[in-house]
Amino acid sequence: MDRQARRVTWVWLGLVALTLGSAWLGEGLASTGVTAGLVALIVAVKGQLVIRHYMGLTGSGSRLRRLMCLYFVVVPLLIVLVGGAAAALS
Repeated sequence: MDRQARRVTWVWLGLVALTLGSAWLGEGLASTGVTAGLVALIVAVKGQLVIRHYMGLTGSGSRLRRLMCLYFVVVPLLIVLVGGAAAALS
C-alpha cells in the first residue's frame, strides 16, 4: 500500500472513530451543554478532514473550499447555540 492510500485509510478510520464518539456522547453521559460543545468540535474536525482529504480542496484560493470551511464553522456554532438553549431550558 502506498503512502497516500495509507493516509486515506487512517483518515477514514479517524472519521469512523469520531462518529462512534459522537454516538457514545449522545447516550447522555454528560450535560447537554458539554455534549453539544463536544459534538460541535467533532463536526468541525470531521468537516475539515473531509475537505482536506476527500474533496481535494487544498488550494487556498478555492471559493468552494472557503464556502465549505464556512459551513463547518456555522454548523458547529448552531449546534452549540441549540445545546446551550436546551441546557438553559432544562
